[in-house]
Amino acid sequence: MARLLRRWSDAWLSRPNWATPQMLRNLNLVALVLIFVLLVTVILSLDSIFPAGNQTADLRIGSVVDEDIRAPRSLTYVSQELTERARQAAVDAVAPIYDPPDPTVARQQLDLSRAILTYIANVRQDPYGTRSQKVGDLKMIAAFDLPEVLLQRIVELDDDTWRTIEGEIINVLERVMREPIREPDLASLRDQLPMQVSVRFDSRQADVIVAILEDTVRPNQFENPDATEAARLEAAAATEDETRSFAQGQVIVRAGTRIDEIDYETLQAFGLLQPQNLGGQTLLRSLLASLTILLGSGLYIMRFQPVLRRDFQMLALLVVLFLIALLGAKIFAGSDQFYLYPAAAVALLFVSFVPVEVAIIGGLSLAMLYGIITGGSLEAMALAGFGSLVGAVSLRRAERVNTFFIAGLMISLVNLLVVVMFNIDALSNGESGRLGIFVIFSVLNGIFAAAVALAGMYVVTLGFNLPTSLKLVELSQPNQSLLQRLLREAPGTYQHSLQVANLSEQAALALGANAQLVRVAALYHDIGKMLNPAFFIENQAEGVNPHDQLNDPVRSAAIILSHVPDGDRLAKQYRLPARIRDFILEHHGTTVVGYFYKQALDQAEEPDTVDIEQFRYPGPRPRSRETAILMLADSCESTVRARKPTTRQQIADIVGEMVDIRLRDGQMDDADLTTRDLKTIRTIFVEMLQAVFHPRINYPTLPSTRRPGIEAPAAGRSAADERTEPEAAPEVQAVPNAPPDDTPLPEVPPLRRVAKSTQETKAVNANGDKDSERNPSEMEQDGNGT
Repeated sequence: MARLLRRWSDAWLSRPNWATPQMLRNLNLVALVLIFVLLVTVILSLDSIFPAGNQTADLRIGSVVDEDIRAPRSLTYVSQELTERARQAAVDAVAPIYDPPDPTVARQQLDLSRAILTYIANVRQDPYGTRSQKVGDLKMIAAFDLPEVLLQRIVELDDDTWRTIEGEIINVLERVMREPIREPDLASLRDQLPMQVSVRFDSRQADVIVAILEDTVRPNQFENPDATEAARLEAAAATEDETRSFAQGQVIVRAGTRIDEIDYETLQAFGLLQPQNLGGQTLLRSLLASLTILLGSGLYIMRFQPVLRRDFQMLALLVVLFLIALLGAKIFAGSDQFYLYPAAAVALLFVSFVPVEVAIIGGLSLAMLYGIITGGSLEAMALAGFGSLVGAVSLRRAERVNTFFIAGLMISLVNLLVVVMFNIDALSNGESGRLGIFVIFSVLNGIFAAAVALAGMYVVTLGFNLPTSLKLVELSQPNQSLLQRLLREAPGTYQHSLQVANLSEQAALALGANAQLVRVAALYHDIGKMLNPAFFIENQAEGVNPHDQLNDPVRSAAIILSHVPDGDRLAKQYRLPARIRDFILEHHGTTVVGYFYKQALDQAEEPDTVDIEQFRYPGPRPRSRETAILMLADSCESTVRARKPTTRQQIADIVGEMVDIRLRDGQMDDADLTTRDLKTIRTIFVEMLQAVFHPRINYPTLPSTRRPGIEAPAAGRSAADERTEPEAAPEVQAVPNAPPDDTPLPEVPPLRRVAKSTQETKAVNANGDKDSERNPSEMEQDGNGT
């Protein structure tokens, strides 16, 4: 993959003459954006673009299937048909809810019965009415409809018998109406009325009593429709969704089977009956999702990540890894296995070589698309989103292998909370076993995410030579061959690099920049000096300065300037990451080697003939906060070492002066540093440099005491003289740019210079500082000679 990306990049770089670098960068970004949108859309719409071959959109309910229809993938879905049937069964199982018996009904029916019986008695006692007239009068009673045979029997009864029947009717009616009577129970109650009549009445009399009672007994307990409806709605709401699960390859509908509503719904869930217009909707939804992800993440990178924006290879790598993860999401989606999908691995992997904010955005973007893939599952989206967020924040600085597994445990914990939150109802409906399986899957998810991210980081580190956290830890080890070579061949440069690394790291930590990257880059930023170590003052000994023998400022400047391209070549030779090489190329920016430029002006008969570009570093200027921090740390450390300040205020003045010089020279124009950031850098540098270059007390030599049993020294010699002492080192002469140490050095004699006026000297000063009053050491430091 790395080789393919390099070939792509090389193909773009072999451009025609009219193509500018900026134009190529824009073309690269446009091509990458189009590829991203296209592939994300295709992955999200795979089921619509490549439907299963044995399915057809012409199937309808009632159609007979010619061959087995199998599941193209694993799927668990909520069956609306089965759920609706279950809800209807729950509703039907709810019995009507009745109010308590109404006593007014019994009173009304008793009053009605007494009135009817009184009317019958008056008709019976009519002395002028014939039998037929009396029967006709009884027919006019609207409360009941007795057959004419029973009416004639009532008319024919003697008075004593009738009075007995009247009493029995009232007694039975009172007894029956005391009990709750519901409308559905009325028919069975009427069938039981003969058993309520006293046995003293014969069948002819009992028939009259039962006939009258049947028309007077009424329901006294009525259904409450509101309460009944509420209970039915509650029962329907309590009904759980019915789900159907299919494994990949499982038969959905067997050959020869007539498709019913449930089969048809299952085929729709798999998208096997998807009409063409619905497939177009899926494509449109996928396209909009990819554009949303692109807009959100792209705007953030363009606005807040200028270094990443210019790193096309890194952007291409992020896109490739994201697409691989999305394809994996498509494979895992559709069944309970989605709990195992290690979505957080993307965030863990990203945080190893890009800022944590970018990793979080990548993880949340994948979570959103994962929710779409799983059919809008909020649980899947939350599982991937919270896992990515917690994983990226927990890892943050992936400097050790165990930090990955600690992050994995944090992911497992948040996955556990998410799964229980969405499936807590399983505890109350007897599905705790299913919840237990989901919990195990979610815990394994975090472990898998850590393992996948760790393996992926090793692959990316080896394949793309990127400055991942573990790669930076490896490069920072003192036993690295390049650092060992720097220590042996340029020990002064090695010590300077250590001090610059400490300064840069603390400043980067204060600004929230990549402190680990800055520290490692600082260790390697001056490796180019190994090719000509003696020409750099920190490596010179015994006052030997090869520049004095050259006596050619142009050649001297060329040697000083060459340590930048030489360092870049060494970095390529030792396969240092390209991001480290940026520090080597940018740590001097486009500044001028002021000392040798001034020397060339002094020696030239006509100063206008001196080309300042021969004394300027090739650049580019720092293009990130990290490289700008290194530039400031490099210049401040070397200048403070050269001037040997004795107070904190002097150190603060030097640091402020160097920061202002770089700022006025435009070296900070392309770096993402604010005025507040520069103030913070000044404060950090002053604190650190004061700790390094603090004054020491010159302790006096104390008189030695002779221990018992030791003979006194010979006359004229002290006990100290009797001890074997190492041979005294020769006195070291002061040389330009000699770094300060704990022992004071002799005064540096003033350098011989061509007489020039002070005004002319200041006019040709490339950095605008007081170079005319400094030795070559200070000039070289301020002119980026180190």
